[in-house]
Amino acid sequence: MDSKLFYKAMSEFYDLIDIVYFRDYDNSPRKVVFESIGNEEKVLDLCTGTATNALKIAKSKPLSEVIGIDLSKDMLKIAQGKVKRSKVQNIKLYHMDATNMRFQDKFFDKILLSLVLHEVEENLAEKILAEAKRVLKDDGDIIVTEWEKSRKFSHRALFLPIDILEPKPFKSFIEKDLYRYFERYGLKVVSEVHCDYSRVLKLKRSEY
Repeated sequence: MDSKLFYKAMSEFYDLIDIVYFRDYDNSPRKVVFESIGNEEKVLDLCTGTATNALKIAKSKPLSEVIGIDLSKDMLKIAQGKVKRSKVQNIKLYHMDATNMRFQDKFFDKILLSLVLHEVEENLAEKILAEAKRVLKDDGDIIVTEWEKSRKFSHRALFLPIDILEPKPFKSFIEKDLYRYFERYGLKVVSEVHCDYSRVLKLKRSEY
């Protein structure tokens, strides 16, 4: 499927991911990500989708500055509607390419990549990570959320639609050693938390 058509289709039920897979908040990657962010930080949500993560962070941390970017106009249309209804003031959304961002170097304290890398070919992932490193402060964190297959039978059955519907790169990405994967791009994993259907990895520049 053409990528634009894929994301247009996904925009219609993107928020169902939280309802189906992350409904148990205590075991959700959303909780881990939220708790990783300080109260007065500049946060960039790359490929923000419908801004579920970005909006929750902005609401709960009113002194933070949250920016979400995405290439899908269909996703952003839904996201902008949610932001308008929420009346939250400390969040901004932009139609922008994650491989060519209009932000200055070393600008953000935290950069979020939630369920993104498994969807793209490796050459595109490399460009996204390079840009993320460019706009990340020296002591900042990149927080990556990715799918993870569960050993629980009930979880394995519910994971099947993800296995079937995700784009082609998903099959190989989910089997990768992510510690070595990120090392290739000058990033090191400093913590990892396993959640329902997923895991959250905190990355820093290898030199720090």
